[in-house]
Amino acid sequence: MKKWIFIFTVLIITAILVVKLGGTATSTNDYKLETFMVNNGWGYSILKKDKVIIKQDIIPGIQVKKPFATKKDAVIIGELMIEKLKNKKIPSITYKELQINGVIL
Repeated sequence: MKKWIFIFTVLIITAILVVKLGGTATSTNDYKLETFMVNNGWGYSILKKDKVIIKQDIIPGIQVKKPFATKKDAVIIGELMIEKLKNKKIPSITYKELQINGVIL
């Protein structure tokens, strides 16, 4: 009986280590947000493992091509995009999401 308990314990510990150390789950540290100034406004870049995957120098989701009015607005929408990427959602922004997040249009 003790032998089975020992084997079971070893299997559980091994499974936990495999899940913690291995696997292909995306870590929250894989994405990085950087803001930058552009044409009297702000934009953002999203990097994954130090490679730019999205560079947004205009406000998405509106018809007019203009940059974010503030750095804060660029950060808010950039972080929203990262959350969508982490949750395997389509990384797009709607006009309603801009309004809900208080982005200056």
